[in-house]
Amino acid sequence: MPTRRTVLQAAIAGGAVAAFSGSLGGLRAAVAAGAVPTRKTLNGMPLNDPDLSAYRDFVRIMQGYDQSKPLSWLGYSLQHGNQDTGRYKYCPHGDWYFLPWHREYVVMYERAVRVLTKTPNFAMPYWDWTQDRTIPAAFTDPTYDGKPNPLYVSTRTLKDPARWPLRDSIVGPEVIKKIYSETDFQLFGTSKNPNQNDLDMRWVVAGGGVQGTLERTPHNTVHNYTGGFMPSPGSPRDPIFMMHHGNIDRIWAFWNAMGNKNTAGMDANTQRLWLEMNFKDNYLTPDGTPYSKAVKELQSTIALGYTYAGLPPASKIVYDGERAKRLLSFFASGEGVRSVENVQVLAEPNTDAATAEKPLVKRAQLRKSVRNLVMAEDQAKRTPEVYALIKHIKVPASVEAVRVFVNAANLTAATPDTDPHYVTQISFLRHDGGHGEHDEHGEKEDPSALVDLTPTLRALEKAGELKDDTISLQIIAVPRAGTDGPTEVVPAVVEIAVL
Repeated sequence: MPTRRTVLQAAIAGGAVAAFSGSLGGLRAAVAAGAVPTRKTLNGMPLNDPDLSAYRDFVRIMQGYDQSKPLSWLGYSLQHGNQDTGRYKYCPHGDWYFLPWHREYVVMYERAVRVLTKTPNFAMPYWDWTQDRTIPAAFTDPTYDGKPNPLYVSTRTLKDPARWPLRDSIVGPEVIKKIYSETDFQLFGTSKNPNQNDLDMRWVVAGGGVQGTLERTPHNTVHNYTGGFMPSPGSPRDPIFMMHHGNIDRIWAFWNAMGNKNTAGMDANTQRLWLEMNFKDNYLTPDGTPYSKAVKELQSTIALGYTYAGLPPASKIVYDGERAKRLLSFFASGEGVRSVENVQVLAEPNTDAATAEKPLVKRAQLRKSVRNLVMAEDQAKRTPEVYALIKHIKVPASVEAVRVFVNAANLTAATPDTDPHYVTQISFLRHDGGHGEHDEHGEKEDPSALVDLTPTLRALEKAGELKDDTISLQIIAVPRAGTDGPTEVVPAVVEIAVL
């Protein structure tokens, strides 16, 4: 009988992710019958692969249409956001609709490829950046077969040796393991805006949730590191967008295949706010007509017409409802809150800035008994964990990320991510039109992120580098490559909790 641990190990080692919807038997039968096209990795894919060739033809066709029309390369991308204004349209980031909305957005393109290139069995390839740390040649060669390559974008920034090949701290096995280890959807992806109380579509683009590792680290960072269109609301103007988001969708599909349920732990009303949300007219058919999709229609990849290879056997997932309840309560806590039920919260309302020259530092004092429990790391029972919640982060367009450290001496922008005090990177997409503004649905809340400090603290303890019971949380800004401007990043609240 496979365990959660063996499934995780196999997934990390092989990079294999597959879709799961409904029963495993039904999915396997459909795939075995050849009824569902299978999305394949770009890693090792020949340049003349039928799916890659069809996608190349599709991009060329769409770029050749009247770009003022919905059915065009630009027209399709504008459903996501506008490169020129710096504003998003329907695309959600920073809330629990991030994954389902983008699932259908990629499907929108996949169906259009099938129709416009007359390849009904086409399946959108994906770029597994954990296995392939640079953009595949199909997208970086200026020409193909003696003609301009429509998959090539000259403005990408792919020559910085500090970014390429992509580093372990961004897309490596430990990052993926952290993502897969979560059993609650809002911790695996991004959480619900705690103020949402109805199904008005303004909540789709409002943000206000807390970003988990999947969105804030590999997703956002790969966008930024690719450069060109990719860091902006107009990111779908780069054909690599679909390959990147195919991999994000693949990770979600694999998480489900392991046996995780999207609605685990949700009460009836929370399930309603999740499943019944309707993305009204957010998408375009292959003839340019708007159409809608509800989240409940986006749970099954088979129903949407595709699957992934390498489906793992489902393990018996033990849903940690108590831990999820504590963390989700932590997300909803207000500024300066000192306790959430029985959770110790060390709250620090903040007006200070992190810059590229000087880190923002927040300190919390743990009781010795609490520290001892955290460091125990007892595999036989649940031990407390230490988290930082960095909320409502005001970020200028000239900053692409902040890096988080604990108890680092003489921290500077040059301190590497291999430093033992390094925790993670929180990346932000570009927003030249004013932070989070949307064309039709109002302003977006400033982003928030959850950071697990526990692994770093335990490693420092084992190395004898934790000298006392003080946690010194340090946040330093990372300027956006190729831009000038202020680097002051100001979170409204920095909270440290022992859960």
